[in-house]
Amino acid sequence: MSTFVLIHGAWHGGWVWREVAEALRAEGHRVSALTLTGLGEREHLLKPEVGLSTHVEDVARHMEVEELEDVIAVGWSYGGMVLTGLLSRATERIGTAVYLDAFIPEDGKALSDYASAEQENIKKAQAAGEITRAVPDDAYQTRWGITDEEVIAKNVPRLSPQPLKTLSEPVHAPRGLPDGIRYIYVKLAGDKATPFLPFYEQTRADPRFETFQHEDGHMIMLTSPDWLIALFHKIAE
Repeated sequence: MSTFVLIHGAWHGGWVWREVAEALRAEGHRVSALTLTGLGEREHLLKPEVGLSTHVEDVARHMEVEELEDVIAVGWSYGGMVLTGLLSRATERIGTAVYLDAFIPEDGKALSDYASAEQENIKKAQAAGEITRAVPDDAYQTRWGITDEEVIAKNVPRLSPQPLKTLSEPVHAPRGLPDGIRYIYVKLAGDKATPFLPFYEQTRADPRFETFQHEDGHMIMLTSPDWLIALFHKIAE
Protein backbone atom coordinates (compact mmCIF):
# COMPACT_ATOMS: atom_id res chain seq x y z
CA MET A 1 0.00 0.00 0.00
CA SER A 2 1.21 3.50 -0.88
CA THR A 3 0.11 6.92 0.31
CA PHE A 4 -0.89 9.48 -2.33
CA VAL A 5 -1.49 13.20 -1.84
CA LEU A 6 -3.08 14.65 -4.96
CA ILE A 7 -2.81 18.43 -5.43
CA HIS A 8 -5.23 19.97 -7.90
CA GLY A 9 -4.69 22.85 -10.31
CA ALA A 10 -6.09 26.36 -10.65
CA TRP A 11 -9.89 26.87 -10.65
CA HIS A 12 -10.46 23.27 -9.55
CA GLY A 13 -10.79 21.40 -6.27
CA GLY A 14 -10.17 17.99 -4.81
CA TRP A 15 -13.26 16.82 -6.70
CA VAL A 16 -11.27 16.67 -9.95
CA TRP A 17 -9.45 13.57 -8.64
CA ARG A 18 -12.58 11.64 -7.64
CA GLU A 19 -12.43 8.80 -10.16
CA VAL A 20 -8.66 8.39 -9.82
CA ALA A 21 -8.78 8.50 -6.02
CA GLU A 22 -11.59 5.95 -5.81
CA ALA A 23 -9.71 3.52 -8.06
CA LEU A 24 -6.50 3.84 -6.04
CA ARG A 25 -8.37 3.34 -2.77
CA ALA A 26 -10.02 0.24 -4.19
CA GLU A 27 -6.53 -1.19 -4.67
CA GLY A 28 -5.69 -0.53 -1.02
CA HIS A 29 -3.78 2.75 -1.36
CA ARG A 30 -4.28 5.64 1.02
CA VAL A 31 -5.32 8.74 -0.92
CA SER A 32 -5.78 12.38 0.10
CA ALA A 33 -7.28 14.72 -2.49
CA LEU A 34 -7.83 17.84 -0.42
CA THR A 35 -9.24 21.09 -1.76
CA LEU A 36 -7.03 24.16 -1.37
CA THR A 37 -8.30 27.20 0.53
CA GLY A 38 -10.62 29.48 -1.41
CA LEU A 39 -11.55 26.94 -4.08
CA GLY A 40 -14.23 24.31 -4.62
CA GLU A 41 -16.19 23.58 -1.46
CA ARG A 42 -13.78 25.89 0.39
CA GLU A 43 -14.54 28.91 -1.80
CA HIS A 44 -16.31 30.55 1.13
CA LEU A 45 -12.90 30.84 2.87
CA LEU A 46 -11.53 33.15 0.19
CA LYS A 47 -9.76 36.26 1.52
CA PRO A 48 -7.36 38.70 -0.17
CA GLU A 49 -4.40 37.20 1.71
CA VAL A 50 -4.99 33.64 0.46
CA GLY A 51 -1.91 32.92 -1.63
CA LEU A 52 0.51 30.23 -2.71
CA SER A 53 1.98 30.01 0.80
CA THR A 54 -1.53 29.34 2.13
CA HIS A 55 -1.90 26.39 -0.22
CA VAL A 56 1.51 24.99 0.66
CA GLU A 57 0.52 25.19 4.31
CA ASP A 58 -2.84 23.52 3.56
CA VAL A 59 -1.08 20.43 2.28
CA ALA A 60 1.79 20.44 4.77
CA ARG A 61 -0.54 20.67 7.78
CA HIS A 62 -2.77 17.94 6.36
CA MET A 63 0.22 15.62 6.04
CA GLU A 64 1.36 16.42 9.56
CA VAL A 65 -2.04 15.99 11.22
CA GLU A 66 -2.72 12.75 9.32
CA GLU A 67 0.84 11.57 10.07
CA LEU A 68 1.52 10.75 6.43
CA GLU A 69 4.95 9.38 5.60
CA ASP A 70 6.77 8.36 2.40
CA VAL A 71 4.11 10.22 0.44
CA ILE A 72 3.73 10.08 -3.33
CA ALA A 73 2.87 13.77 -3.78
CA VAL A 74 1.31 14.66 -7.13
CA GLY A 75 1.13 18.29 -8.28
CA TRP A 76 -0.99 18.92 -11.36
CA SER A 77 -0.68 22.18 -13.33
CA TYR A 78 -0.69 25.05 -10.76
CA GLY A 79 -0.33 22.24 -8.19
CA GLY A 80 3.32 22.02 -9.23
CA MET A 81 3.84 25.42 -7.61
CA VAL A 82 2.39 24.05 -4.39
CA LEU A 83 4.41 20.84 -4.64
CA THR A 84 7.67 22.75 -5.04
CA GLY A 85 6.96 24.79 -1.92
CA LEU A 86 6.01 21.60 -0.12
CA LEU A 87 9.36 20.00 -0.94
CA SER A 88 11.04 22.59 1.28
CA ARG A 89 8.26 22.80 3.86
CA ALA A 90 7.70 19.06 4.44
CA THR A 91 10.76 17.38 2.91
CA GLU A 92 10.89 14.48 5.36
CA ARG A 93 7.34 13.35 4.57
CA ILE A 94 7.73 13.04 0.78
CA GLY A 95 9.18 9.97 -0.88
CA THR A 96 8.15 10.70 -4.47
CA ALA A 97 7.28 13.99 -6.18
CA VAL A 98 5.22 13.69 -9.36
CA TYR A 99 4.80 16.76 -11.55
CA LEU A 100 1.77 16.11 -13.76
CA ASP A 101 1.89 18.62 -16.64
CA ALA A 102 2.93 21.15 -14.04
CA PHE A 103 5.11 24.12 -13.19
CA ILE A 104 8.46 23.52 -11.48
CA PRO A 105 9.33 27.02 -10.27
CA GLU A 106 12.66 28.27 -9.07
CA ASP A 107 12.84 29.62 -5.54
CA GLY A 108 11.45 33.16 -5.52
CA LYS A 109 9.49 32.80 -8.77
CA ALA A 110 5.71 33.13 -9.13
CA LEU A 111 3.40 31.39 -11.59
CA SER A 112 3.02 34.69 -13.42
CA ASP A 113 6.76 34.63 -14.16
CA TYR A 114 6.19 31.55 -16.34
CA ALA A 115 2.91 32.51 -18.01
CA SER A 116 3.14 35.84 -19.79
CA ALA A 117 -0.59 35.95 -20.55
CA GLU A 118 -1.38 35.66 -16.85
CA GLN A 119 0.86 38.65 -16.04
CA GLU A 120 -1.44 40.97 -17.96
CA ASN A 121 -4.59 39.38 -16.55
CA ILE A 122 -3.26 39.67 -13.00
CA LYS A 123 -2.32 43.33 -13.48
CA LYS A 124 -5.81 44.12 -14.80
CA ALA A 125 -7.47 42.26 -11.94
CA GLN A 126 -5.29 44.00 -9.35
CA ALA A 127 -5.98 47.41 -10.88
CA ALA A 128 -9.70 46.68 -10.66
CA GLY A 129 -9.37 45.76 -6.99
CA GLU A 130 -10.25 42.13 -7.61
CA ILE A 131 -8.97 39.31 -5.40
CA THR A 132 -9.58 36.45 -7.84
CA ARG A 133 -8.71 35.47 -11.39
CA ALA A 134 -11.95 34.54 -13.09
CA VAL A 135 -12.40 31.20 -14.78
CA PRO A 136 -11.36 31.66 -18.43
CA ASP A 137 -14.19 31.66 -20.96
CA ASP A 138 -14.68 28.27 -22.61
CA ALA A 139 -11.81 26.95 -20.50
CA TYR A 140 -12.55 23.28 -21.10
CA GLN A 141 -13.34 23.64 -24.77
CA THR A 142 -10.82 26.24 -25.96
CA ARG A 143 -8.08 26.22 -23.34
CA TRP A 144 -7.95 22.47 -22.69
CA GLY A 145 -9.41 21.07 -25.90
CA ILE A 146 -12.20 18.98 -24.38
CA THR A 147 -14.95 17.97 -26.78
CA ASP A 148 -16.84 15.47 -24.62
CA GLU A 149 -20.09 17.28 -23.78
CA GLU A 150 -20.71 15.08 -20.74
CA VAL A 151 -17.33 16.01 -19.23
CA ILE A 152 -18.02 19.69 -19.89
CA ALA A 153 -21.55 19.64 -18.46
CA LYS A 154 -20.51 17.73 -15.35
CA ASN A 155 -17.37 19.63 -14.43
CA VAL A 156 -17.43 23.22 -15.69
CA PRO A 157 -20.12 24.26 -13.16
CA ARG A 158 -17.77 23.12 -10.36
CA LEU A 159 -14.99 25.52 -11.34
CA SER A 160 -14.38 28.49 -9.07
CA PRO A 161 -12.33 31.69 -9.41
CA GLN A 162 -8.66 31.34 -8.46
CA PRO A 163 -7.35 33.43 -5.52
CA LEU A 164 -5.32 36.11 -7.26
CA LYS A 165 -2.41 36.07 -4.84
CA THR A 166 -1.73 32.41 -5.64
CA LEU A 167 -0.67 33.49 -9.13
CA SER A 168 1.52 36.41 -8.10
CA GLU A 169 3.12 35.23 -4.84
CA PRO A 170 6.64 33.79 -5.29
CA VAL A 171 7.26 30.27 -4.10
CA HIS A 172 9.39 29.84 -0.98
CA ALA A 173 11.53 26.86 -1.93
CA PRO A 174 15.03 27.37 -0.53
CA ARG A 175 15.76 23.65 -0.73
CA GLY A 176 14.81 23.43 -4.39
CA LEU A 177 14.56 19.74 -5.28
CA PRO A 178 16.00 18.04 -2.19
CA ASP A 179 18.11 14.91 -2.40
CA GLY A 180 16.64 11.58 -1.35
CA ILE A 181 13.34 12.07 -3.18
CA ARG A 182 12.25 10.29 -6.36
CA TYR A 183 11.23 12.76 -9.09
CA ILE A 184 8.85 12.15 -11.98
CA TYR A 185 7.54 14.46 -14.71
CA VAL A 186 4.53 13.60 -16.87
CA LYS A 187 4.00 15.66 -20.03
CA LEU A 188 0.53 15.67 -21.57
CA ALA A 189 -0.58 16.88 -24.99
CA GLY A 190 -1.29 20.57 -25.39
CA ASP A 191 -1.22 23.43 -27.83
CA LYS A 192 1.97 25.18 -28.86
CA ALA A 193 1.45 27.85 -26.20
CA THR A 194 1.52 25.40 -23.31
CA PRO A 195 3.77 26.68 -20.51
CA PHE A 196 4.76 23.16 -19.47
CA LEU A 197 6.92 22.09 -22.41
CA PRO A 198 10.06 23.85 -21.08
CA PHE A 199 9.72 21.98 -17.78
CA TYR A 200 9.39 18.67 -19.61
CA GLU A 201 12.49 19.38 -21.69
CA GLN A 202 14.35 20.46 -18.56
CA THR A 203 13.46 17.27 -16.69
CA ARG A 204 14.33 15.03 -19.64
CA ALA A 205 17.88 16.34 -19.35
CA ASP A 206 17.93 15.98 -15.56
CA PRO A 207 19.17 12.57 -14.33
CA ARG A 208 17.13 12.97 -11.15
CA PHE A 209 13.88 12.69 -13.11
CA GLU A 210 11.97 9.85 -14.70
CA THR A 211 9.78 11.24 -17.48
CA PHE A 212 6.60 10.08 -19.20
CA GLN A 213 4.65 11.51 -22.10
CA HIS A 214 1.05 10.83 -23.09
CA GLU A 215 -0.99 12.15 -25.99
CA ASP A 216 -4.12 12.85 -23.97
CA GLY A 217 -4.69 16.42 -22.86
CA HIS A 218 -4.20 18.49 -19.73
CA MET A 219 -7.46 17.28 -18.12
CA ILE A 220 -6.39 13.63 -18.21
CA MET A 221 -7.96 12.74 -14.86
CA LEU A 222 -11.34 13.47 -16.46
CA THR A 223 -10.73 12.40 -20.07
CA SER A 224 -8.43 9.37 -19.68
CA PRO A 225 -8.43 8.38 -16.00
CA ASP A 226 -7.59 4.72 -16.69
CA TRP A 227 -4.20 5.65 -18.14
CA LEU A 228 -3.44 7.89 -15.19
CA ILE A 229 -4.54 5.26 -12.67
CA ALA A 230 -2.29 2.70 -14.36
CA LEU A 231 0.64 5.13 -14.24
CA PHE A 232 0.09 5.78 -10.53
CA HIS A 233 0.01 2.02 -9.92
CA LYS A 234 3.32 1.72 -11.75
CA ILE A 235 4.84 4.52 -9.68
CA ALA A 236 3.61 2.90 -6.46
CA GLU A 237 5.23 -0.39 -7.40
